[in-house]
Amino acid sequence: MHVAIDIGGTFTDAVAIDDYGIIKTAKSSTTHENLTIGAINSLKALKINFNQVSSFIHGTTAGLNALLERRGGKVALITTKGFRDIYEIGRANRPEIYNFRYKRQKTLLNRCDIFEIDERIGADGSIIKSINKEKIINLLKESIKNKYNSIAVCLLHSYRNPEHEEEVYSIINDEINDLPIILSSHVSPEWREYERTSTTVVSAYISPIIIKYLTNLQNSLKKEGINVPILIMQSNGGVVSADVAKKNPVQTLLSGPVGGTTAGVTVFNDVKDLSKNGLICMDMGGTSFDVSIVIDGKAQIELDSNIDGHDLLAPSVAIHTIGAGGGSITGFKSGKINVGPRSAGSNPGPICYDHGGTELTITDANLILGRISKKLSFGNNVKLNYEKTSAKMNELGKKLKLSGNQVAEGIIKIADGNMSNAIRELTVFRGLDPRDYALMAFGGAGPLHTVALAEELEISTVVVPANAGVLSAWGMLQADYRVDKSISFSGLIGQLNDNKIREEFDRLCVKSKSILAFNSETKFVHEFNYSADLRYLGQEYTLTISVDSLKNDWQLKLRRDFDSAYLIRFGHCNEEETVELVNLRVTLIMFKNKKNKIIK
Repeated sequence: MHVAIDIGGTFTDAVAIDDYGIIKTAKSSTTHENLTIGAINSLKALKINFNQVSSFIHGTTAGLNALLERRGGKVALITTKGFRDIYEIGRANRPEIYNFRYKRQKTLLNRCDIFEIDERIGADGSIIKSINKEKIINLLKESIKNKYNSIAVCLLHSYRNPEHEEEVYSIINDEINDLPIILSSHVSPEWREYERTSTTVVSAYISPIIIKYLTNLQNSLKKEGINVPILIMQSNGGVVSADVAKKNPVQTLLSGPVGGTTAGVTVFNDVKDLSKNGLICMDMGGTSFDVSIVIDGKAQIELDSNIDGHDLLAPSVAIHTIGAGGGSITGFKSGKINVGPRSAGSNPGPICYDHGGTELTITDANLILGRISKKLSFGNNVKLNYEKTSAKMNELGKKLKLSGNQVAEGIIKIADGNMSNAIRELTVFRGLDPRDYALMAFGGAGPLHTVALAEELEISTVVVPANAGVLSAWGMLQADYRVDKSISFSGLIGQLNDNKIREEFDRLCVKSKSILAFNSETKFVHEFNYSADLRYLGQEYTLTISVDSLKNDWQLKLRRDFDSAYLIRFGHCNEEETVELVNLRVTLIMFKNKKNKIIK
């Protein structure tokens, strides 16, 4: 029996698949005060024999919620002398240039929480100034010990040579052995000091929450009789053990939403005769609307991202999220209606749940329009109150001089407009034509809106899988083990030393294997995928291009692939310009046994 749990903002979904391919599903209300309670409730709702559970996969929003709600641990940042202000200064840019009220998101720690140590590694990885162990011990005793919940270490050029960071780790671990210690050379061993620092701080900030949550979940499952190891969904679309996830918490931030994209990859293989290019995956739950895209059978991966104003340098599935779920609240201000991003969640929930909710939501509008049956029950037998919802809708209608049905139609149209724009953000704005793809809808509310969105975007094919309301949890059961490793490596295409490139790829392969405890007795089929980050000489940002082989004219082919990808993304390319290599990447995928097919 294979089990997966996906915790959303409103409901916690559970899916179980036995060895015969029979699927059981369940939902329970998400318990935000203690997410473990909701997970156990959804497990019990499956009504399965826990002793028969052979694998358990989990997508958690614990880290993401802690980051968004600013309730992570207190972090101490240790950095190189003279570079204390990198994190606070950031890029000094203004993302919303025409917004006069724009305010940059506050950093996760104050300047007084940043400590300098007198050491230096050069840009080539050479040691310029060694670490003074006694000074670090004094720093720990005087300023850090018993004052912080976690420690982030980000030293200059540690992506070239991690020796100093690892030495600092050893010293801290000897002096304070009960604190999470996050090293930038482990989390994000790439150039760009600010992004690397930001990623390391975020990982340290959520690490106490993730460690506590996963430990509680492990203990709770054991009490229920489930003794199998917990696998955690990562932001990159793969799974790792809970112990590995505790060491790299930043990879759990999008743990929940990426399950739907992983499902999209599997579904695409069943329906690719309907859409050869791929699928646009739209997940509309109770709180948010998440868009991702599957192209040629693969989820699109971003190497850098921004979550709530925090820059991250870590591979993750490209997902665009807006506050447009079934529980998104309808507001009335200055004579007009707006929908979202606030959500009623599961408690009190929409008015129709009859749990004390007083504000209209998208779910209420769908109920009034007859798109949701009055006799339907949600989650733990939540009965819908049509009369109460109708009275509130009519009350708003009087203010607008409209009928209740007209108000409900307006709410739906506004929400659909917001969602279609979100899809354009991930397609049109990246040089992709949504008309070339099929639209796959899932989540509790997704199928209710998919046809209207397809018409708006002129998409001819819509796919609604079976068990769409719990598809993200089902997708987690289709995920493979995955580890991404990278290294900074500079050079010009056409002038690279093939042997050095091969040596670096081999090193990354060894590191990837060590994380999954990979050995010669490992029975899972596996593969390594190689890629390189390229840019035109003098540019700042890169595109990642697959490296299929290091034989013959591989550099010439890589150059051509880069020009083609640049043309698609930006509408032009410069075939005469010099192309520079910035990073090398290796992805280890260890395939699990996939016997389970989704029921069409």
